Amino acid sequence: MPILPNDPLELAILLFKNMQNYTIEARQLRGKLTEELDFNAVKQALEGKQLLLNENQTTRSLEWHLPPNFFQSLDDLLNAPARRITPPQRFYLADSDYLYSGSETLLPENIRQYLAATQLFGLLSNVADHHGGIGDSKTLVFLQQSKIEITPQYGSNELTELRNLAAFESEFIASEAHQEQKKSIIKTVLSEQFSGVNRLAFGTVLQRFDDFFEKVQASYQLYVAEFSFQKVKTEVEKEKLDAMIKLNKVFSDVQSQLLTVPIALVLVGGQLEDKGAWSNKNLLIWLGALVFAVLMDLLIRNQRHTLTAVKQEIDQQRQQLEEKYNSVANRFLGSYSEIDRRYKHQRRLILVVDFLVAMSLGATTFMFIWFCGVISY
Repeated sequence: MPILPNDPLELAILLFKNMQNYTIEARQLRGKLTEELDFNAVKQALEGKQLLLNENQTTRSLEWHLPPNFFQSLDDLLNAPARRITPPQRFYLADSDYLYSGSETLLPENIRQYLAATQLFGLLSNVADHHGGIGDSKTLVFLQQSKIEITPQYGSNELTELRNLAAFESEFIASEAHQEQKKSIIKTVLSEQFSGVNRLAFGTVLQRFDDFFEKVQASYQLYVAEFSFQKVKTEVEKEKLDAMIKLNKVFSDVQSQLLTVPIALVLVGGQLEDKGAWSNKNLLIWLGALVFAVLMDLLIRNQRHTLTAVKQEIDQQRQQLEEKYNSVANRFLGSYSEIDRRYKHQRRLILVVDFLVAMSLGATTFMFIWFCGVISY
């Protein structure tokens, strides 16, 4: 027969695996001991550990207390507030037949998530302004824009993978750089993320930890760059206004010259003489229209280059924003999308002007060669 262990938890595990028709109620196990173990030896071991309640050797029935850290399931372990905050050094989960002793490298998913949850609670405890609660049910109190009290309430169904936990600890808790500012950022993000909530279950924090970490990281990056989000927003809005003014000015600079296009066409049409042959007057008028078209084309080309230069400047500003404030750059893409739409609109207007000048010269040339008798019906 197997040798009975001296450790109460290991003894309980061995007996649990050798009990038949057992029931567990109020941390008391009642059942029938299998033939694998010596009944008297088990009885003496339970008595020595002060765990035995009742026994009947004839029926091999035993009733005994479960020792500390023997749990039916993870939810059973989480019943006590103290264990939601600090995990036991050793514990056993009967439903999964798992013994945790603190030295394991490969852990079941639920155990890994539980240990991460207790670690996160401890990290936030270092940032809290006060510790409230009664007895083992310790709460964390944060005072920033408003008061938020986090209670150690969560179940196994609220446990999740905290992928950024190590980064959160190393960057914002263990790091000595800007410690006070980092604590302020953490409390501010908590206040903003759970605005309007005075008392918060820790399970909710677990479920939204990834979003919380991203906001803390983004706020800290802005602080390191010595800019607040509002200052970055003001800077982007100023650049947007300047860009809009420059884009609008590109077209407004040629807008007055546009009036000369239909006027030139009317003048040419009124001055050309239908003589049916070449004339110096018609030639001079046509040459004047040609010079006008060439000058307008040069002006339009210049404005097109100016438009391209403004666009390049805008793209450079956007690139600098993405490099310097990568974590929040996507929040300002809407402003640059609006600038892009304005650029495309102004480019289309320039093309329309270019087309009108070309049409004006084409119409003048047609009238010139028509009146000179080069073409006829």
